[in-house]
Order: sequence, then structure tokens, then C-alpha cells
Amino acid sequence: NMMLFFTDTGKCYWLKVHQIPQAARTSQGRAIINLIGCRTEDKVKAFVSVKDFTEEQQLIMCTKKGLIKRSKLMLYSKPRRGGIYAIDVNEKDELIQAKLSSGDQDILLATNNGKSIRFNENQIRSTGRKTKGVKGIRMSFADDYVIGMLTVRREGQVLVVSSKGFGKRSELSQYREQHRGGKGVFTLKANQKTGKLISIMEVVDEDDLMIITDQGIMIRQPVNSLNIIGRNTQGVKLIRLDKEAQIASVTKVIKDEEELQEQEE
Repeated sequence: NMMLFFTDTGKCYWLKVHQIPQAARTSQGRAIINLIGCRTEDKVKAFVSVKDFTEEQQLIMCTKKGLIKRSKLMLYSKPRRGGIYAIDVNEKDELIQAKLSSGDQDILLATNNGKSIRFNENQIRSTGRKTKGVKGIRMSFADDYVIGMLTVRREGQVLVVSSKGFGKRSELSQYREQHRGGKGVFTLKANQKTGKLISIMEVVDEDDLMIITDQGIMIRQPVNSLNIIGRNTQGVKLIRLDKEAQIASVTKVIKDEEELQEQEE
């Protein structure tokens, strides 16, 4: 397996999985920038794991300012020392996400102020490596920016989480398909109470959520404890936060077989 790592400046670096040092769960790990050899000021923003490079697969990338780009994965099949440019990023913009796609999936973008847009990837012309993206979402607010991108199938659920601990699970069908480059619709009305939108992810009932606050508190909870509700709603409180605390990050954890067995028992 090959891992492709993408930095905020739009560069792509390769690492074979066996080149990543194995370590115990509690150990500190190695800094990725040292392993891939990028500049110390670059930040790794995304990675994808590739088993086989095939003709159909596409690589979808998006930037903070809402530009989106699609390229054939085959263009990234030959590792080069020192990396290559995967996307030409404008000044004051940065790459925030990269995902693999089968070539006919829908893209879902979400912004910090709670807007989102869904469109089919075929609305993005597939281009070469050192090219800029095209408009994926047009910002409705001057201070807004994209916080996440999903490549989705037709069914499934979308989970969004806000900085003040609100979360919501909705059916993907609630996000109707639109034209690329529009202003989108609200996925969570960001306000004083909820805080800003910080995370969007695709989930299934069997997943767990790992929520980490900026004060270092970590909470794990099952996704199926959240009722499925409409898209344009504020959501429910996932975690009780101290007055000044905010959620720093949210990830999903796939339960292992032992845990599933324990729960059944």
C-alpha cells in the first residue's frame, strides 16, 4: 500500500506503508514531515491510502476558499523525491482536504458558518497536476471558509459538529444535489450558542465518535446515540463544555470486533 500525503501548499509526497515505523499505542510517534521530507513550515493537511492505481479512480482536492479540483489518480502513481505539486494554490489560500473517488461520486463541502453544498464530481473537469481548482462553493459571508469535504455515495448519514459541542446526524438525502459554485444551504445554523461548524463526516450506526476539547478532555460516544434529524436544525449537545472550552477536533472510530461482541453480550 502507498500513502499519499498532501500539504497546505498543495504538494504531494509518497510513503510506502511499511516505511512508517510501527509503534505502541501509547508512544509518541514520528513527525510526518520528517518521514516525507517536506519543508518544516509546511503542514500535512490530508492523506489517502492507495492499494492499486487504476484508470477510473480520481483524486479530489479542495481549498479553504472553496476551490475544488479533480485529477486522475494515475497522474500521481510515480513517486518523486521531494514531492510534486498536486494543485496550484492561490496566495492566501491553502489545500485542506484530498479524497479518492470512484469517478462518479457526489462531493459535499461545508463551511465554518454552517453552509454546505452537494454536487456530482462530473461537474468538475478532470485536469493535470499543476492546475488551479474551480469554484466549488461561493461564500455567503465575508469571513467564511471551507472546513471539510466528503466524497459520498448515494445512501448514508452525515454528521456535523460545532465548536461549542453541538452535533447532528442527518440523512444524506436531506442534502439535495445542486450546481457546483452555488452558495449552498444551511447544514447547521451557526450562532452564539452553537459556535461555528468545525467538522463534517460520513457515519454509520456502528461508528463511535472521539471528541477532544482544547483543554485536553477526550470523550468517546456511539454515533447511534444521536437521533437522525433534519438538515436545517441546530442539533443537540454532544458534550458539556466549560464556559471557555471549545471542541478542538472530532474523529470517528470504527469499533473493533471485540468491542461489538462485548456490546452484544
